[in-house]
Amino acid sequence: MKSKKKIYPVFYCFISILFGIMMVGILLINLFISKKREFPCKKQFLLSNIELLIIGIIVLSLSIFLYNKFIKKYVEKLTRKQCNILLFVYFVITFVMQIYLIQKIFFLSGWDVGQLRVATDQIIKGLKLNRGNSYNYYFQEYPNNLFLLFIFVLISNVSSLLNIDAHLLMAIVGALSVNISIIMLVKIVGKVTKNKNICILSIFVGTLFLMFSPWIVIPYSDTYAMLFTISILYFYFNKENINKYIWLSILIILSLIGYKIKPTVIIVLIAIVIIEFWHWLFNRKKITFVKIIKYICSIVLGISVYGVVDISLKHFLGYEKNTAIEMPMTHFMMMGMNEKTRGIFFYDDVEYTMSYKGISNKKKANIDKIKQRMNDYGIRGYAQLLVDKSLINYDDGSFAWGIEGNFYLKIFNKNKSNILKEIYYNEGNYYSYFETFLQCMWILILVMSLFSIFGIKNYKLLTIHLAIIGITLFLLLFEARARYLLLYAPYYLIMFSIGSFNLLKVLKYKCKSKKYL
Repeated sequence: MKSKKKIYPVFYCFISILFGIMMVGILLINLFISKKREFPCKKQFLLSNIELLIIGIIVLSLSIFLYNKFIKKYVEKLTRKQCNILLFVYFVITFVMQIYLIQKIFFLSGWDVGQLRVATDQIIKGLKLNRGNSYNYYFQEYPNNLFLLFIFVLISNVSSLLNIDAHLLMAIVGALSVNISIIMLVKIVGKVTKNKNICILSIFVGTLFLMFSPWIVIPYSDTYAMLFTISILYFYFNKENINKYIWLSILIILSLIGYKIKPTVIIVLIAIVIIEFWHWLFNRKKITFVKIIKYICSIVLGISVYGVVDISLKHFLGYEKNTAIEMPMTHFMMMGMNEKTRGIFFYDDVEYTMSYKGISNKKKANIDKIKQRMNDYGIRGYAQLLVDKSLINYDDGSFAWGIEGNFYLKIFNKNKSNILKEIYYNEGNYYSYFETFLQCMWILILVMSLFSIFGIKNYKLLTIHLAIIGITLFLLLFEARARYLLLYAPYYLIMFSIGSFNLLKVLKYKCKSKKYL
C-alpha cells in the first residue's frame, strides 16, 4: 500500500516536469532566438519579446496593485449568486460589443473559409455535393470540414428567417463560441482556485486577449471548435455534479463532434483517458458487472448519437466518400517536414499526394517521402526544423492573423468603422500596435503558465498540461501554423490564471514572513 502511494504521484510529476521543460524551451526560443532568426510567417513586432515581457510584467503588477487598493474589497463582499449575475451581465455586454465589432470590420476571406462559404450558398440554392455543387471535390479531398459545412447550412437557414446576412451570422455564432468559452474557463478557474480575485484576473486577461480577437470575424473551425475543447474540460471538472453514465455519454458526443469540426479536439479526450486511467489504477473501487454494462451502454449511446448525426448530415449534404482523392493524415506529417516552407502548407506536397490514387497508395508514398526527408535532415537538421516550427506556432500572439491566402478577399466600406479597420486590418495604420499588444499578452501568458505546475491539489489540472503537450507535439510533427493553437487558447488562459494564483500566494507568504523578521 505504501509503495502504491509512492508510485501514484510519479506519473503526475512527470507530466508537470515535461510541461515545464517544454514551456521553458518554447520561451527560450521565443525570447532569445526569434529576433535573429528568419522563419516562415514571421511577424515584425515594434519591440523584442524580452522588452514585451518586461512591459507585460510591469503592467500586470501595476494592475494587480490598483485592483487590490480600489476594487478587491468590493469583490470580496459579493455572494456566489451576485457573481453569477455579474458574469451573465458581462456575457451580454461583451457579446453586444462583439457583434458591433464584427459589423464594423466584416469582410469576406478566401482560403478554406471561402470554399466553405460558397459551398454553403450553393447548397442553400439546392445544389447538394453530389448534385452539381462545384465544391464536391474539395469535401471529398478534405472531409474533415463536412460537419462545419452542415452547421453553416443550418445557420444560413436561420439567417433567412431572421432576415440577417448569412455570412455575418456565421461570424456572430463564432464570436458567441468564444464568449461562452471565456465564461466556462472562468468557471473552471473559480472551481480550482476558489478565489474570486483570480476569476476577475482571468476575465480581465481573457477579455483583452481573446474576447475581441480579430479571429471572431472569420467564421471557421478555429473559433467553433474552441467551444468544444473548453466544454469537454468544463464537464470533466464538474463530473461529480452529473450522473456518471450521462456524463460519459456527453463527453464522448462532445469529443467526437468536436473532432469532426477540428480533429485536434480529440487530444483533450486522450488526455482525460490517460489521467483518469492512472487515477483509477491507484484508487480502484470494486466494479460490479452491472456497472461495467452501464459504462459500456453509456459509451455505445454516445457513439451511436454521434453516428446518427454524422450519417444524417452526410445524407443531407449529399456527400459521397471517395477514398481515391481523400487526404490521409500521413500527408500532413509529410508536409510538416517540408524543408522549403519549414512545415507550413505547401501546394507542391498536395500535388505529390494527389498524384497517387487510393488511401493506401497515398499513405505509402507519404511514408516513403517522410523517411527520405528524415534522412536528408539528419538529427541536427531536424532539430533546426523543430526550432523553426516552434517559432511558427508560438511566436505569434495574433495566431497568424492575415497570413492565409486571399485573406481580404472582399472588403466592404458601407457602414464600416475606419478607426477599427485601421486597428484590425493588417495594412491599417494602428495594426502594428495592436499586433504588438497581442504578442505582449501572449508572451506574458506563456511565462505565467509555467507557475501552474506547482502546488497542484486537483489532479484534473494535469489534463490541461497534457492536452497542451499534445497539441504542441502534434504541431511539431504535422503541419505548423499559429492559428491551430487558437482553439486551445482558453487552456493557456486557465494555466495563466493558476500560475498567477500560485505566484501571488508565494509572494504574499514571503511578504508576511518579512514582517515577522
